[in-house]
Formats: sequence, structure tokens, C-alpha cells
Amino acid sequence: MRKLMPVILLYCLMVTLPLVAKPMLLGSHSVWPPYIQNDDRGLSYDIVAAAFARSGETFALQTAPFSRAMRLAYNGHIDIIPALWFTQTRAEHFLFSQPYLYNELIFISQATQSVSFSGLASLTGKNVCMIRGFAYQNLLSGHPKVKVITQLHVSECLRQLARGRVDGMIADKFAAAYTITHHFQAQTFTLHPQVVASWPLHIGIVKNHPRAQQLIQLFNQGLAEIIEDGTYNHLLSQYPMISSDLRPIQSQ
Repeated sequence: MRKLMPVILLYCLMVTLPLVAKPMLLGSHSVWPPYIQNDDRGLSYDIVAAAFARSGETFALQTAPFSRAMRLAYNGHIDIIPALWFTQTRAEHFLFSQPYLYNELIFISQATQSVSFSGLASLTGKNVCMIRGFAYQNLLSGHPKVKVITQLHVSECLRQLARGRVDGMIADKFAAAYTITHHFQAQTFTLHPQVVASWPLHIGIVKNHPRAQQLIQLFNQGLAEIIEDGTYNHLLSQYPMISSDLRPIQSQ
């Protein structure tokens, strides 16, 4: 019997190994409806989770202020930033996936105020609200006479704007429209149609993550598959405000 023990132990190990689940991939981001919702879901979550599921990976999301989420990634406490714009500074530390959406940034003002917007230069002398930690603050780096007021969420910028504490805000047009529809009276604001910038949206993984290259490849492959078989468009259809006016993503 003693001679059989190693064989029995090996058999038990072989039987139980398939039952051991892969470690769950954990991501973090600030609340940014409709991309990242309060319930740790949203369009970005849906797309990222579906893409990773094609390779058997499970993705979970926890919301946190964006600056904190970035620190969690840098310190190795999470695996993924699920919605990240590319900058040269970030590229020193992060690997970026293929884009899975495009964000169009617009200027928003109070409807009762006569504000003429013809580009960033026309904001000279104005107080403009932007989301703290988001890379688009760099858009105003060449406009020192524009005072930037930062808040944690789009809803907080809209609240400041509704109260007349800022002259306007710059935000993703779908995030702004979604938040206004669900939490404000639409006639309170003017969404200026001119697009300030259009930026691709990626997932980001810090370069020193032990699976960084592999996870980026798995995501890109999964993204191509869900675009090809229609899953991607089905996910978009759950957010009709976006899907009706979205720049299409092509599989790579």
C-alpha cells in the first residue's frame, strides 16, 4: 500500500487540476457612464469581458477614482485599466491593445448662457471643467489663459456647470449625453457639435505585469472574434444612444 501512495497522490492531483479555476483578471476605473457604471458593469466592461472570455479568461471590474485606479495598476494590485487613452507618457509604462471604441470630445455650456465655441482658443478667459486624471487635460496645455477645474466624474462637472460655477466643460459626448439624460434636465445644457478631439479607447496593462504581452494578444484576438461574429454589435445595441452614432471598429 505504501508503494501505491505516490501513484494515488498523482492521480488525485491530475483529477483535481482541471477543477482549479484560472485567476480572475481584475480591472479598475472611475465611474464613467455608460462605459463604466456604478454597478461595476457598463459598455467597456461588456466588451472587455466578452473579448477575454474567448480565451477562457474571466474579467471583473471594481470602480475607483481614476487616479487611484492608475496607482493600483502601477503597484500591481490590478491587472487591467479597461478604458485608457494613449499618451506618450503612458506608453512608457503601459502596453495598449487595439482600440475597441472611439471617444469624441465636445464642449458643453449652460443653455441660458450665450457662449460661442469655435475651438479651444475661444475658451480663453473661461473656467472649464474636466475629469481629474483623464489625459484630455493635455488638450489645453497650449492655452494657459483657460482655467481648468477638475472633478472626479462627468456628473460633478455637469452639476458645477448647472450652478454657474464654471463656464463650460469638455467631455466625451456620449458620456455627457447619457449622464444628462439620466440625471439632469436636457434643456439645461448646450452640447456644441464641433468635435474637439477623437481618441481611440484601449485597454492598458503595465509593462511589468508578468502576463502583459500575452493578455494584450488574447484581448486583441478576442476582440477580432467578437467583431467578426456579431457579438460586438450586439453589445453596442444595448446602448442605443451610442450605437446609432458611433465610429465603426474594424477587426484587425
